[in-house]
Order: sequence, then C-alpha cells, then structure tokens
Amino acid sequence: MPPSSPTLLTPYGYSSGTCGYCSPAGKRSQRSTSSKYGMVAEQMTPEFYQLLIDRGWRRSGDYVYHPDMARTCCPQYTIRLNSTNFKGNKKHRQVVNRFNRFLETGQKSGEEESSSTINVEGKAKAVNGKGKGKGKDNKTSKRDFLDNLHRYEIGYIQKDEEESLAHRFETKLVPAKATSQTFELYKAYQVAVHKDKPEKVTMRGFDRFLCGKTLIDTPIKYTEDVEEDIKDGQLPKTYGQYHLLYKVDSQIIGISVIDILPNCVSSVYFIWHPDWAWASLGKLSALYEISLARRMREKGAQGMEWVYMGYWIPNCQKMKYKSEYSPSELLDPGTNTFHLLDKTLETFVIKNPKGYFPFANVTSSHSTHNKQDGANKLSSPDKDAIGSSDNTEEVSDEESDEESPSTIPHPPPPGFEDMSRITDEDVEDVLLLMGRNKYTKSGGKLIPIINLEFRNQQAMYTEIKEFLSAVGKDNVVSTSGGISGKAVLYLG
Repeated sequence: MPPSSPTLLTPYGYSSGTCGYCSPAGKRSQRSTSSKYGMVAEQMTPEFYQLLIDRGWRRSGDYVYHPDMARTCCPQYTIRLNSTNFKGNKKHRQVVNRFNRFLETGQKSGEEESSSTINVEGKAKAVNGKGKGKGKDNKTSKRDFLDNLHRYEIGYIQKDEEESLAHRFETKLVPAKATSQTFELYKAYQVAVHKDKPEKVTMRGFDRFLCGKTLIDTPIKYTEDVEEDIKDGQLPKTYGQYHLLYKVDSQIIGISVIDILPNCVSSVYFIWHPDWAWASLGKLSALYEISLARRMREKGAQGMEWVYMGYWIPNCQKMKYKSEYSPSELLDPGTNTFHLLDKTLETFVIKNPKGYFPFANVTSSHSTHNKQDGANKLSSPDKDAIGSSDNTEEVSDEESDEESPSTIPHPPPPGFEDMSRITDEDVEDVLLLMGRNKYTKSGGKLIPIINLEFRNQQAMYTEIKEFLSAVGKDNVVSTSGGISGKAVLYLG
C-alpha cells in the first residue's frame, strides 16, 4: 500500500511554448522559444516541493516545471532571500513610510501637503511631516525596520491608536480559495496591468492557477504558543497554499499568493488593485512576506528562514526589484548550489542572458550546497556554456501555446541526471501506483514496473527514464530505495 498522503507525479514531458517574458504586456513570443520539462502533481507534500524548488522547479497550479536553462529563451533563476539577515534599504523605507503616512493622515504620494487632510469619515487629521521617506522620524529610527512595517496595522496597535488613524489597514492569512472578491481583484489586475482580454479572465482559470489544493496541508510545529496568532490570521497552522490579503477600510487592495513550506515562504504571484499603483504594493508585499517568514521562525517554526521570490530573469526589467532585496542567493541550475547574489554574479548573468554558464566560473565563495544535490552531472562538463548559441512581475504559463511533448535533448537540461546512467533496471525498480479511485482520490497499489506489460515498452521506458533524470532517481519510490519522503509515479 502507498503512504496515506504521498506525492503523486505524472510526467508531462519536455516541451516548448511561447514566452511571456520577452514580449510586450499582454502578448507572447511568436515562436515556441520557452523550453521546459513538466509534470502534473495531483497532490504533493510541502516537504517534497521544498526539495524540488531547491533543484530549480516551480509550480503553476498543479503543473510543476523546470526550465531548460541551456536552451530556453529567458533563463529563469531560482532566487531566495535570507529573511533573518534582511535589512531594508532606502527604497524600502520610502515605500513603508509613504504607505504609513497615508494610513495615518490620508495623504497619498504626490498630493500636496497641507495643514490638514480629511479622511474618509470627514475627520480632520493633522499632517506633522512624519514619514516622508527620509528615515529620520525620531520615534522610529531605533525601531527594527519590519516593526515599522506593522506600525499602523490592525492587530499590532492599541484600540485608541486605531481610532486616530485616517484609514484602517489589516492583513489576513487565509487558505488559497477562489472567492468572488479575490477573483474580481484578480480580473481587474490582469486586464489593467497584463492587458488580458476581460472575457479571457475566468474564475476557473483563477482557481487553477492561484488557488486549489495541490499541496497537502501538513501541521507546523511551533515551540511557542501561537493559537491567537493563527486565529487572527497572522500565522499559518499548516504548511500549504495561502492568500495573504491586504485590506484598507475592509476592501481588499492586494493579494500575496504564497506557498508556505518547511524552510521558506515561497512567492507565487502578487495581485494589486490598479487604483493603488501609487503605493508600490508589490514592493510592500515582499516586505510582508519577509516579515511572515521571520515571525514564524521567531515563534519556533524550525527551519523557516528563506523567502523564495520565484524566478529571476536577469534582463527582465519587471523582475529587477528582486535583486534589490539582500542578502539574496541564486541557484546554479547545473549543480543545485546556491551562491550569494553579489554585484559580480549579477553582472555576469546579465552579460550572459542565454545559455548555461556554471557559477563556479564566476565565484567560488559564499556558496551553499543543498542537502539534495543528487548526481547532477552535466553531460559536457568540459564546456563553459551549453546551448548559448542555439537561441537567438511573474508571467503565467496559463496561456502558453504549448507544443506536444518531445524527448529530452542531449545533453539534458542543466541539473538533470545524465540519462545514459539510468538503466532499464532502474526503470524496472520503480513502483507505479495503480488502481487509485479517481473520485475519492484514495486507495491503489504500488506495482513494480518489471511486473507490468506495456503496448510500447521502449517508449514507456524512455518516458520513465526522462522522469527519473528530471526528478532524480533517488527521489522516486522504488523497490530498493524505500518510500518515506519520496514521490510516487502515477499515470492516472
């Protein structure tokens, strides 16, 4: 019998589709230049997804994919931020001070300062010049930067302070479920910012892309009492998929779509109301996600340290902000080793926007090896770049015109295992889940591949070898390798 809640992966295969990064907003590339290997996760444990993102994977709904960093038109690097050591810079302080000034006085950025500002209830509020982004407010200069972030947030201030504010601001962590309110904000954002056609933005697409239950809820073990924090929507009870809602005067103005995993808060997408462009909510939301990771760690969630900010594309202007949060690290996709993102490394990847170049060629210091390195050897280790001459805010693959899957090219994508080292015996050792009830999503038996017959055995063996190459054969349930913490091959 399989474990009660295993990770179930169904290979989709290697494919290419149009790209939304190297094209104007609302459009995609004319050619299929975005190459990746993908698979569908009917369900996945947070622990296994943590392992995958530490190997360069990301998910979009139940679709989990790994860019071919040697051949794709816009290489997408995994970037993570150390939340414990994070210190905001001048730009971050300006964003926080600007928003706090609005909450306190009702004055928006760009509005002329007057002796008084009228809030939504018609009450006058004196403007005393505090919080102008200069970082010189005597009352807050000694505060921790992230404490200042929560300075006027409901739940962090006293009742009498709440009544004196021009606007009521609160955040709330809720399960990632599609509601009429969250969908309407998503639709407004997609149409105004990404130039999507209104009729193309559907509740079904929103639910598939940014909601759902792909990740299995798993209890978080805190060392401190967090019952009230969980009840108030300030901390999560389980690892899994969440929406962090930002509300002003009870209206949702932004949504951080996040995955909370054993070692990180992983940013999936951020949605903001077009009327709030002045507030730089994207930058503000990143600070709140950093604060969430830090607060979880302070409450005793062991291992919680990082904020994974999705993918970072060196020559993509809309992603430039991600490198402004430090100390951050980039994953070398060929070795699954994290390296400090300093000016030297940033300059290197910007000057080499296509093809895979080992980070070891740039720096050998400040690297952090993952526990799950596996046998990630490149097929052409003597070459500095692979595929570099073959190709002349997050973007969803939801609308990509994906081609039919093809075989993994040679050499395989950086970080994949060399398929020549994966034998028929390795394939036959894999356990396949069969007989699972598709309605109750339960039951089934694990059957060794060697005990099964296929109409086209060669094609099936090739597909499974590619799957083992992509995921790592040591991370897949087999007769000789055990079950705990591994993924189960499931063909539906």
